[in-house]
Amino acid sequence: MATLQSLPKDILVLLLDYLHNIEDYTNLSSTCKKLRECMQMALPDTLLRLAVAQSRIFFRPSPHFLFAATARELGDWARQSDANEQELAERCRGGVAALLDLALDHCGITMERIRELHQIRFDIINPVTDIIDRCVGAQWYDQEDFWNTVEDAYTINSDPPETFFHLTIYGELFGPDFETVLNNDSTVRKLKPATRIEFAKYCITDPAVASKDEYEEAVRSVERTGPHDLDDDGFWNYSNHNIALTWTIKSQTWRPYWKSMREKGGPDFQDDFDDGWWTEDGVDQDWRQRMWENGMLCQGLEGLGMMRPQYQDKWVDKVKEWREKIEKLEREPASTTVGIQTTLEYPYLLGDLRICASGYVAGT
Repeated sequence: MATLQSLPKDILVLLLDYLHNIEDYTNLSSTCKKLRECMQMALPDTLLRLAVAQSRIFFRPSPHFLFAATARELGDWARQSDANEQELAERCRGGVAALLDLALDHCGITMERIRELHQIRFDIINPVTDIIDRCVGAQWYDQEDFWNTVEDAYTINSDPPETFFHLTIYGELFGPDFETVLNNDSTVRKLKPATRIEFAKYCITDPAVASKDEYEEAVRSVERTGPHDLDDDGFWNYSNHNIALTWTIKSQTWRPYWKSMREKGGPDFQDDFDDGWWTEDGVDQDWRQRMWENGMLCQGLEGLGMMRPQYQDKWVDKVKEWREKIEKLEREPASTTVGIQTTLEYPYLLGDLRICASGYVAGT
């Protein structure tokens, strides 16, 4: 009697088109050796489609987790042409969910990478999210006599897991441009600062950003679309993601982890460096220090492993290399100023965030 296993492999492989989700895939792969071999022929785009179907179960927070896993590939696709980058910028207006939809058209994932991400969740994602929680989350607010003892006390409605992935996605999408600028490589196309700002406006949402609907500068204007749509009661239904990420990067809880990593690569260019809240001429702050710190910060998911002792050794040579190249630069890379805020040619997350939220925090 004919059975499923009696079918040739080129027929069995077609079963992939009829699977609903990644759980169907793993269950079918476990059925027998022949089906397992057939399922191993699944293309990365097929596996991504199946994973997205269960993103709220196995890949939380959704859609951030899976988009973080594909953002670097999507960024590489966007660098291929002006048209691709324009499509990326336009899709940003639909938020991270819209970017994941775009990734479904151009990216994929492998089972090997899914297994790696499972381990990374325990080694990097959870521990670093806990640090973020101590910077702007519940643990931060739980400090005794918070308003009188915490130096950077502020009212922030934060979501530390999403803050982690906002930082991760920014690095995965835009981080490769840091090396391009550092190497002064004119043969490699970079994503524009304007594209980074579109991402920050619509994917790192915040009432501080949403209120910018009447600015003369188009770069700061925000349309009532995608994640910036008002709910039925006329409110924005999201946390202070922009402010939370800004506060995290400047936090005295956060910064020592990065200083410890920099020490493995060489001395700081400026010990008392303070990346202030706005652009101010004549301020004695070493731009090389800013570039070194931001280059390290914007390396994506694995890059945040620099905060974890067991991952630091693999980054030491690269951190040293960055420092040596930055030291040899004669001038700071080109900048773009909007109001009293400035961002740079290389991925400068604080600058991008501040342009989007300028005016929300007093004095900015």
